[in-house]
Amino acid sequence: MKRTGSEPAPTLAFVTLGCPKNTVDSESMLGMLVQDGFRTVGEVEQADVAVINTCAFLQSAVRESKDTIRRVADLKHEGRLKGLIVTGCLAQRAGESLLGEFPEVDAVLGTGQWREVVSAARHVLGGGTERRVAREYPGGALDALTPRALSTPRHLAYLKISEGCDHRCTFCIIPRLRGDQQSKPLDALVAEAQRLAAAGVRELNLIGQDTTGYGTDLPGTPDLADLLQALDTVEGLDWIRVQYTYPRLWSDRLIETWAGAKRVVPYVDMPLQHIAQDMLRTMARAMTETETRALVRRIKQGIPRVAFRTNFIVGFPGETEEHFATLERYIEEEPFDNLVVFGYEREPETPSHRMTPRVPIHARRSRRARLLARQQRLSHERLTARIGQTLEVMIDGPAGRGQWAARHTGQAYEVDGGVVVEGEGFAPGQRTRVRVTGAAATTRVIESVRRSGWPGSGSWRRIVPSATPS
Repeated sequence: MKRTGSEPAPTLAFVTLGCPKNTVDSESMLGMLVQDGFRTVGEVEQADVAVINTCAFLQSAVRESKDTIRRVADLKHEGRLKGLIVTGCLAQRAGESLLGEFPEVDAVLGTGQWREVVSAARHVLGGGTERRVAREYPGGALDALTPRALSTPRHLAYLKISEGCDHRCTFCIIPRLRGDQQSKPLDALVAEAQRLAAAGVRELNLIGQDTTGYGTDLPGTPDLADLLQALDTVEGLDWIRVQYTYPRLWSDRLIETWAGAKRVVPYVDMPLQHIAQDMLRTMARAMTETETRALVRRIKQGIPRVAFRTNFIVGFPGETEEHFATLERYIEEEPFDNLVVFGYEREPETPSHRMTPRVPIHARRSRRARLLARQQRLSHERLTARIGQTLEVMIDGPAGRGQWAARHTGQAYEVDGGVVVEGEGFAPGQRTRVRVTGAAATTRVIESVRRSGWPGSGSWRRIVPSATPS
């Protein structure tokens, strides 16, 4: 129900935790709420209703989500907030227990119940006292008919191509939180990309729990290569980036398509999790050490100038010093541009929770620190070798004192290192050629040589229309 006449619009604040998939869910929920007559505010203290879209992938994420709920719940307890709704992965995982732990929470909506956020908000504003829990089925925002209120800078956006995952890695709870693979139809994705480009988006980031699994559940089984070929024809886009690929479903055709596309950037994000054979088998990664090594080499040989990002888990049950040494040697033998290292966390409801022998927490922390220190040294050496070279970057926004935050094609927004451009007259979304003048472990410091590209400006309240007029 939308407001009428001079009735003031209820105010709304969104807090989004976790990954870009959650960001898209929040944008979809926010788009529906704005369409229903809500007005967004930047601070929770100014809102009538607050929505917290939570993460629960790891126990550390669960703690962060609960700490955030606790802080916002204090505002409601003090009478500064009328309604508090919890959505997302923690809502799916914890369900009704959140109502007992946080008496101030009015509604708990699981990952598949994101569409119910409007009715939940209207219920509490209308004086409803019944507290609601809905988490009947997992999922996430894939509806092409839902408008999105973009929260990213004007020149870039995420395009969620799929939801859920069919793999059953022994450390991962994602299938329980998000369900099995669900792909958005190819035509719907192309149409959404066209709307985003028309709204000023120049960089499109394809996301999903397993983007290489795209299409396995659709009629005709189109795959990621088919999608990339179709998106590569969308006018107005400069960069198309793919994140969260899974090793097992890479193919030679995908590599060829990636390398031949004019808008798909040479950037591969593929969490490997480990390289030692025993660990890959225990983690249920569905590929051997030999197969994994060969795939990485094929990708690097097949996609010119590719930047490679990966994740590793250290301290997994059964990991010995020999297994860890194999991993240490691997990042020397097969360098990665961007590397994330997780110390293993025991997750209830996953097979690894019961596995033995367990690696002591001090050993997990030590191995993580050692691997990161090695990667930092390798990264600094590679970046230092680039001093004096030129490269193309995209401006993200001002960084103060005549400097601008930017990225080259090998750096994803908010997750990889960046570059600092010195100069005047730039605009977000603009591409420019620059010369590298200095380097740190994860950041290239550069100065402008010449510039050309797209003007733009940041905005987080743009409503990108749905596929049909609303």
